Amino acid sequence: MNDTASRFLNALGADIALLSDEQKSDLDEKGFIIIPDLIDSLWLRDLKFRFDEITEEEGDNAAREHHKETGAPRLANLVNKGVVWEKVWSHPLLLSACLHIFGGDFKVSSLNGREPIKGGGRQPLHGDWKKPRPDYPKVHVVNSLWALDDISPSNGAPRIIAGTHRRPELPEDVIDNVMAPHPDEIIWEAPAGSVLIFNAHTWHGGTDNNTGARRRLLHGYFTSRDDPQQQNQKKWITEATRSRLTPAQRWLLDID
Repeated sequence: MNDTASRFLNALGADIALLSDEQKSDLDEKGFIIIPDLIDSLWLRDLKFRFDEITEEEGDNAAREHHKETGAPRLANLVNKGVVWEKVWSHPLLLSACLHIFGGDFKVSSLNGREPIKGGGRQPLHGDWKKPRPDYPKVHVVNSLWALDDISPSNGAPRIIAGTHRRPELPEDVIDNVMAPHPDEIIWEAPAGSVLIFNAHTWHGGTDNNTGARRRLLHGYFTSRDDPQQQNQKKWITEATRSRLTPAQRWLLDID
């Protein structure tokens, strides 16, 4: 890692020492960690309020900067849609986990929201890197899921298969039906305020929201410094956002 990256990550509070030995081991072996109660009650209230406010403001245009999904309305480009999101994409513990997983420079790829409605939400098992990995074990992507509501098997909780970040093939190359339940999948059931951070080569996907209970998640997504972002932050950045960011935050977004 170069001096610039070290300086800016230090300024943002990233430090692998923030992770316990168990967390580092789980990231290495399982591919993910779960942080309960990372979002305090007041911040959670504000995140929920802004999530719903944007949903109402944007209506059918929601997620136009990314993509729409039948059965699971999305929000996109949240970096530019409120100060409340900044503590998500630049949270020191999240950045520390990214630093450990990537082992080198990285940047924000996107910050989006997703909420499956009743009868929707199931996704194929997938990794967030869609290309072959001839350079395995290089890590290209890290993701984080921020639960704004209680999540359970009944309202579309995510599923994840531990250890699959170590498999260089894509799930669709080795599984007959990537939509079906998998015998090794773990359903992430957690109270609102919890966060799942994972090496995003790990196979995962949403499940069905059978009850229609609210299940708002944020996706704080990162990529290695030399890979393209899911959402080109330099293209979408507004002057209002840029003007309030620190040099370290601008570096993390790769907008200078």
